Amino acid sequence: MGRLDARDVQGPTATWWQEEAPPDDELPPLVDDVDVDVAIVGGGFTGLWTALELKRVSPATRVVLLEAARCGDGASGRNGGFLHGYWASLPRLVELFGREQAVALAQESTGVYDAVRALGEDVWLTEGGMLTVAVGPAHDAELEHAAAVAAEVGAPEEAVLIERESLSIDSPVFRGAVFYRDAATVQPARLVRALRRAALAAGVQIHERTPVLEVDDSAVRCDRATVRAEEIVIATNASAAVRWPAARRVAVFRSAIVLTESVPDLHERIGWKGGEAIADARTYLSYFRLTNDDRVLMGSASGDYARAEHALRQYFPQLADVKVAARWEGAIDVSSDRLPVVGTVAGTRVHYAAGFTGNGVGPSWLVGKTLARLALREEVHSPFHAKRAPALPPEPLRSFGANVVRRALLAIDDAETAGKKAPRWASATRRVPELVGLRVASR
Repeated sequence: MGRLDARDVQGPTATWWQEEAPPDDELPPLVDDVDVDVAIVGGGFTGLWTALELKRVSPATRVVLLEAARCGDGASGRNGGFLHGYWASLPRLVELFGREQAVALAQESTGVYDAVRALGEDVWLTEGGMLTVAVGPAHDAELEHAAAVAAEVGAPEEAVLIERESLSIDSPVFRGAVFYRDAATVQPARLVRALRRAALAAGVQIHERTPVLEVDDSAVRCDRATVRAEEIVIATNASAAVRWPAARRVAVFRSAIVLTESVPDLHERIGWKGGEAIADARTYLSYFRLTNDDRVLMGSASGDYARAEHALRQYFPQLADVKVAARWEGAIDVSSDRLPVVGTVAGTRVHYAAGFTGNGVGPSWLVGKTLARLALREEVHSPFHAKRAPALPPEPLRSFGANVVRRALLAIDDAETAGKKAPRWASATRRVPELVGLRVASR
């Protein structure tokens, strides 16, 4: 089925999140062969939510979860901690799935808040909603469209336009915003730790420091032992885009984060008293949030630290004297339409999910429910499980093409933010994927 070389997925894993919330004691690696009902590969949000859902629906199901490092050492412990569903993606959902299914998916995705609260631990859950801000003239119409689509489906309260003068956050760059009440922020390392504890309490067998070397249709082979399983779930996300079954469905990009030192007078400088998550309307967006000790986190979907820090200084010049205290980056798995891909390898009982495209903290709960249903052989009705995303070109063409398109989209972003016309080469390159049947989603 597939082999994974740890060298294929690179990037630092140590983050400020893990320093603030150190993981519990390490769990022992798997050293003896074992027979189970379901084997899960990957100890991040997707794998842990899947394990919890399996035990909730079928407590007698024997579940083993295998993690190559420590639970949460991958993207689940590196992200910005934006926890939200799909109301902010409503225009794309309507375009792909139609009005009825789009609204149903957005509504279902909000169940993650109750699920997180049910864990009963302090994960810094701050339900302040999310602002998508316009930072260039080209973004104004995008925000108006988002609000219009929400109104058209009968949910105007889910995407509310805010004029610049009504913004509660002081930035010379923000032109206006759309407010989505469907959003919160969390401390992702705390959330991983809470999920891990809940999975153990539910009877999930977790083995850390257990790299998986190979998967076939009935066995997971690790470096020192083999798991024989009726059902197998691949929940490695960005790693799945390298060697696992989703390799032709998603590509790997990078996201970079900078985090400031604590700013005791932050609210006096820039406002931001509601704790909102914020993202700009660029395709390779900048995303930012506060921590519980008044630090500002600024992330860049470009994967470039310099761009992340530039956005911090540009958007909030009031923080010019504030130092950056931490930096980290890592891989994210990106699908062509920016939505997760869930599937089962033909002729096997191997299920997988990938393609969260930077929005996985909340949707991993929903995808985990879908993966659990597949593993329990229940009927699944999820648009993520449909065969909608075309296969990407093989390597090395896939990585080369992704990098070329990335450069074009960044050039378009920079031009639009500056109020200029996009370069002709960038606009032309942006359309190339469509010639081979790929739809590269924007914003």
